[in-house]
Amino acid sequence: MRSCRYVLILVAALLWCQPSEGQFLKKLFKKKHKTEKKEKVSSDGINDDVQTVLLDITTLTDNSNNRNGFLGIPLGIKAERFGKQLTEQGFTERIPEGKQTAKSYVYDGEVYGSPSHITLYTSEQTSRVFAVDVEETTIYPTEADVKERFQQLKKQLTAVYGKGYMDDGGESYMIVSRLGSVCIHYERAMMGSSYTIGFTIDDAKAYQMAYGEMADKENESLPRIIENGLATAECHTDIVGLGYKLLKNKSLSAAKTVLTEYEYVMGKLTAKQQSASLSINDYHSTIVLSRKKQSFTTLTIIANDDVEKVRKSLKTNGFMTTDNSHFQQGKMSATLNVDSQGQVVLQMK
Repeated sequence: MRSCRYVLILVAALLWCQPSEGQFLKKLFKKKHKTEKKEKVSSDGINDDVQTVLLDITTLTDNSNNRNGFLGIPLGIKAERFGKQLTEQGFTERIPEGKQTAKSYVYDGEVYGSPSHITLYTSEQTSRVFAVDVEETTIYPTEADVKERFQQLKKQLTAVYGKGYMDDGGESYMIVSRLGSVCIHYERAMMGSSYTIGFTIDDAKAYQMAYGEMADKENESLPRIIENGLATAECHTDIVGLGYKLLKNKSLSAAKTVLTEYEYVMGKLTAKQQSASLSINDYHSTIVLSRKKQSFTTLTIIANDDVEKVRKSLKTNGFMTTDNSHFQQGKMSATLNVDSQGQVVLQMK
């Protein structure tokens, strides 16, 4: 799963703008999953009674039953049980209009202070919840309004799930733990200038299981490797998106605003450069802006990142290459290398 992908909202798909294509959901799942499930559900031997939620992973020798959660409910349990616990918290199950061929799991209720639609995504054969999608029903008239709510949600979710990083050029925020992922993202409506916001939570073990049950995996994200109930640690952030955004804001004052938004800690400003750094658990990234008066000419990012994911991110952001080391997009250029310590070195200008 991620290093961060992590963008599925069935209800919002017709409302949200197409250029971003709900990328905060596609980071986790590459295509919309069915929310209707067959009545016959296979047995898998997992005991829902012993599943726990968001326990400190360092206190357990085996985290196989420790899950990412939503409002205190562990993901990875059966959808019927999950839905029952939602209704016990005051959520209302939405009754679909017209004849349905199978069960769907969609609920309405207040989440972190805002009325929302909640959709459960379940495995195809065993009907276990591997992700929860929350779409707030509030329509925000301006980008400033939705960004204010974005910051509120970020503060609320990081208090529960831990520190994350800005993604998608600043339009989403990813929290990737060894139990699963959380992604907050806002979108501009297809028609007009209003905005909507939501977030998705997945459980790494449940997604790995759901992936194994999928008949069509072609467009799905690969699950992370699970060992002793924990997914492999994530070592990837949006350094390409950060670099791209900085090149659009070449004054030092504008660059400082962008770096602060990406939660980098500013270093000392010298006559030749401005530095900044980011640390999330074992992940570290340092950026150096080469100064020319009150602007910068080039930027260099050194991080213990995944070079293949950085390379893919460059291509996703429209950079073309013939050798996988030198990239070009219009007047922007990027060079990608790995240093003797195995760290990614990305230079952009």
